[in-house]
Amino acid sequence: MLRYFVAITDNEPGVLDRLASTFRRRGFNIHSLTVSPTLDPAVSRLTVVTDLDDKAARAARGFLERLVNIHSVTDLTESSPLLRDTVLLRVAATPAERQGLFQIANLFQAEIMDLGADSMVLACSGSPDRIESLMESLRPFGLLEMGRTGAVAMMRCADRAVAPLEPAASH
Repeated sequence: MLRYFVAITDNEPGVLDRLASTFRRRGFNIHSLTVSPTLDPAVSRLTVVTDLDDKAARAARGFLERLVNIHSVTDLTESSPLLRDTVLLRVAATPAERQGLFQIANLFQAEIMDLGADSMVLACSGSPDRIESLMESLRPFGLLEMGRTGAVAMMRCADRAVAPLEPAASH
């Protein structure tokens, strides 16, 4: 089962390295890791996706919480988080196949970013499951190249505690 951790950290050099090293030393695999600024430019938000069992997930959360510069760690796995991922896909596209590819792109609300003589590039943003479904639909045409951002996770409004997960921007 994939686990979704969100860590709020200082926006400083070395924080990402310490987080990745903590996982590496314990043999925990990271499926994806995204880092972005928050409303406060001094603070970053990390989303870590991994496949740890319950016991290892509790240990990983504890290790992360003890790291210098980490303000909070939340495991969103059980709260059915909102997830978004973005993918760029280069697909083989002969002129005869393009109409079918345009229909698939439309179905998944994917954007056609580039069109060449024998391929096209599509961009799609959505849940990881939606991205996987798009890729499966395009596989018969021939997937030539893929670039993916990794998941960003956020708690649903109904599940959010009164306090925000990240600090508010200072004015």
